[in-house]
Amino acid sequence: MTDHMAHQLNVYEYLGKASDPLYMAIGMLHGEESLFISEIKATVQVNQHDLYEMVSESNHECYSNKEDLYDCVSEILNDNL
Repeated sequence: MTDHMAHQLNVYEYLGKASDPLYMAIGMLHGEESLFISEIKATVQVNQHDLYEMVSESNHECYSNKEDLYDCVSEILNDNL
């Protein structure tokens, strides 16, 4: 994800997250694929139990669905702007 994408997150609050590139990228994760989000220095992935994870140096959180993961990542990105 680019810095430009992070700054556009607020736009998707109005357009809907289904058109957000971050939401789409999270939704396309399968198996052992992962997505590194450099702005927050965290990796998101789907584990072997089909749980969505966000992993950083200081944190490891699991979410039961992509919407909850997306909401958390979006909030962190918006706080870092």
